[in-house]
Amino acid sequence: MFARTSRIAIASATTLLVLGAAATTANASPAPKNCVLNVDSGSMQCYGTFREAVTASTDGRIADAPLSAKYIDQELADRLKDSSGTAGAQEAVQLGVIYTDSNYGGSALVLTGGSGCQSGNGRDAQINLEGTWNNSVSSLTTLSCWLELWDAPNTSGVHQEYQQSTSYLGDAMNDRASSIALL
Repeated sequence: MFARTSRIAIASATTLLVLGAAATTANASPAPKNCVLNVDSGSMQCYGTFREAVTASTDGRIADAPLSAKYIDQELADRLKDSSGTAGAQEAVQLGVIYTDSNYGGSALVLTGGSGCQSGNGRDAQINLEGTWNNSVSSLTTLSCWLELWDAPNTSGVHQEYQQSTSYLGDAMNDRASSIALL
């Protein structure tokens, strides 16, 4: 009798483990997106890794970026800011990166543009955030521009300016940005 009860208990426990694992897999978060947005044209392209996104956004000039945007160090930031590229190349300038999670995690959106910014000398561009990016920004990396986040479309409402990379936007702006001005 004891052996039969034990087998039933083991079978039940195994079934629960399998069902629990299946539920966890079904509820797993999707893989982070790594996208590039050209603020001049409004065109966006997404990639499997941050390395692929940077390679595309720099026209192949930088092909050794980390797989995750979480690991932008000062050397890579300096290379991303350097728009000189190869002789005669007409490539976009890397303006900044926004992230859906704090500490530079989650999905990453690389902002590019043709002329860069004058950092603090007026508004050089503005964009409305849509889809994944609307009301989900939690951290950012400044590159060629300062980033000013707004809680409403068309750079209206409450706003906060960021002059340096910020691992957490703070409670006032976290997951609230609907538009960005590039300064």
